[in-house]
Amino acid sequence: MAWHIICIHSKTLLFIKPTKMKKMKNWILVAVSGFLFSACADNSSDSSYSDKTTESKTTVTPDPTPVPSAPVYNPPDNVRVAFQTKYPSATNVTWTPYKPYDRINWEWTGWPSMDTTYYAVNYTVDNRPYWGWWDRNMNWIGSTSTMDSTMLPEAVKNTLKKSYSGYTITSIDEENDKNRTAYELKLEKGTARVRLLIDKNGKILKKKDENA
Repeated sequence: MAWHIICIHSKTLLFIKPTKMKKMKNWILVAVSGFLFSACADNSSDSSYSDKTTESKTTVTPDPTPVPSAPVYNPPDNVRVAFQTKYPSATNVTWTPYKPYDRINWEWTGWPSMDTTYYAVNYTVDNRPYWGWWDRNMNWIGSTSTMDSTMLPEAVKNTLKKSYSGYTITSIDEENDKNRTAYELKLEKGTARVRLLIDKNGKILKKKDENA
């Protein structure tokens, strides 16, 4: 009697008699289908590789809203032209309406009392910073600039040596107008404080004790 051999699995052989083939047909189909389903399931569960990748999202911080720059202030053209004519080599020129300037004693300058109808200008000449003042009729009122003691005229130095020996100079402002050049100085010695206005010839024009 011939036996039929059916391969159920790569390692399993099933021997079936011919007379039972018909009865076993349906059973075989069910068994094979179940086996194949199980094999497919095993293959998927054995895999340890995942092709899924995690993408990190980069948070982009928007640039802050730019702060608009302050509008450039300009005096009337006739005032600006008058300034350029007087100081053709001036650089870093910035105009503003007049505002109080506290480094100098305004009363000592002899300059007129000013308001916002006057113009102030900050500029540089020969690497020195200056402040200047102009009226609306193109008239130059005056200018001032900070400086150190090495730049003082010899006549001013001699006055300081003679009358204020032992004092330390804490600030110097050169003041210029159409009538004169003068130097406003602050001196100190211990608790003594003094403010002087000296002309370019060494003459003391004004003096004020400012003791601490």
